[in-house]
Amino acid sequence: MMAFDAYKILDEREAGSMIDLIAPCMDDYLYIIDLKNDTLRISQSAVERFMLPDKFMNDATKHLRTLVYEKDLKLLENHKRKIYDGNEKRYNVLCRLISGKNSPVWINCRGEVINDNEGKLHYIIGCMNETGTRQRADNISGLLGEKEMASYLYSQPKEKLSGYFIQIGINDFGIINNVHGQIYGNYILKRVAECIADCLSGGQKIYHLVTDKYMLVDMLSKSHDEVVQLFKRIGEKIDEFIVDENYKSIFSVSAGVTDISTLAEGAIECRKKSDFSLKCAKKRGRGSIYFFEAEDYKVSLRKNTILSALRSATVNDFEGFEVYYQPILDSADRIIGAEALLQFFMHSDEGDEMISPVEFIPLLEKSRLIIPVGEFVLNEAAKMCREMQQYIADFRVNINVSYIQIMRGSMANKILTAIRANNLRPESICIEMTESGFMDMTPCFCSFRKKLDENNIQFIIDDFGTGYSNLRYISEMNPDYIKIDKDFTARAMSSEKDHELFRKIIEMVHSVNIKICIEGIEKEEWACAMKEIHVDYMQGYLYGRPCEKGAFLNNYRNINI
Repeated sequence: MMAFDAYKILDEREAGSMIDLIAPCMDDYLYIIDLKNDTLRISQSAVERFMLPDKFMNDATKHLRTLVYEKDLKLLENHKRKIYDGNEKRYNVLCRLISGKNSPVWINCRGEVINDNEGKLHYIIGCMNETGTRQRADNISGLLGEKEMASYLYSQPKEKLSGYFIQIGINDFGIINNVHGQIYGNYILKRVAECIADCLSGGQKIYHLVTDKYMLVDMLSKSHDEVVQLFKRIGEKIDEFIVDENYKSIFSVSAGVTDISTLAEGAIECRKKSDFSLKCAKKRGRGSIYFFEAEDYKVSLRKNTILSALRSATVNDFEGFEVYYQPILDSADRIIGAEALLQFFMHSDEGDEMISPVEFIPLLEKSRLIIPVGEFVLNEAAKMCREMQQYIADFRVNINVSYIQIMRGSMANKILTAIRANNLRPESICIEMTESGFMDMTPCFCSFRKKLDENNIQFIIDDFGTGYSNLRYISEMNPDYIKIDKDFTARAMSSEKDHELFRKIIEMVHSVNIKICIEGIEKEEWACAMKEIHVDYMQGYLYGRPCEKGAFLNNYRNINI
């Protein structure tokens, strides 16, 4: 109120003198706009900073239009309209001005509108300050950052907070930097920001998060369809830019969408859900859009919880991991070995939860924890095999190995070390690898297979029928035997057509001197049917469920007598 009172008792000349007196004492740029006469009086420091002709200017509107960054002219025009309509008496605006170096500078412009004695608009008096890096202004994209987005959101009336957060990420941005260099990469960041901004209307704002990610605050769109249309326009605008650049770099953007209402859950949770949505969009493929789904997020949180528990267990002497064993029998119903099966019990305040291998094995592989955990399984299984050979001399143990373990290059040596440490014959250890987990005959894999053959260690293709299922893989991998997946077995036992196909596969595999183990034998009649078509080995609940080492030794050590 003091600014109002002071200005009302001073004439324009005296007010200008006051600016000259006060301005040197502060970092802000002070200004007075005479709306009736279209004149501007501004601090001398602003004249120097923005290369203005003088601290006093006629044609204020004209000068301001040249001073304001082109992309922000519409924003200033909107505020001007509100002032003239009488809807705005006090304002606080973030915008960009063109500096003396012809580069945009973020400023925070604050002011108050003063009426004359007749109640008509007369003056605007206020100040401007540069936001600078303290406000996380981005000199690459020309956009404000996350803090400014938060300030904008929290300044809005709660009843107006409706719409969507649209996080947009550039796909394969790292490739652009690697191929064309960082300078061109920064140019792309700027141009993408401009492409997005060109597609926005009032009620839609864009901010730069990190590197190749942007956030749109969309309080204009009222439905998913409207968001999709906006994203489509952005994609088309970017495609136009790519064409204009003569396809120097070809890229796309993906978008993750969350409802603005998630802000009520707190900024951190809101950002997590937005990041998750963009991640899901990118998984769907280039140029995809994903709308947040609570169930998907729940699944993701569970994966993260399990992964955290797996890491903790691995570094704490594999606490929570256990190796179970399931018997493997020959066609004469004699136990010839067992498959080592990794189990994981996740500790929590509610107690231990047994996690399905379907859940935790892919996480071990993705995180590469499968390397130390796989070595743990190998050593435990080798010890168990040594104990079991006291009762069944030719007992062997099957150990599942991941392609990731093989690609490390030292897996074969670790197997040989475990064999020697437990005084086992090489044929006592059989290596299983799922058909679906096999990638290709890489030099590393070929070296692994060669070393197994050289040391008489059996190699087995597991879960045959779930992957590529063709003879080329059997020929290239040259297994000692294959294991047919339990689902395949169940179908063969319930369908005459599948049973005939099943029989033909067995004949085919036997014709190239490869043995067969059938998984999923649950009924006596299934076992009889398998014996009739001359399978070599069988495994399933009919003969025993997986159990820990002590139980296995007690249950099966005397079974062949």
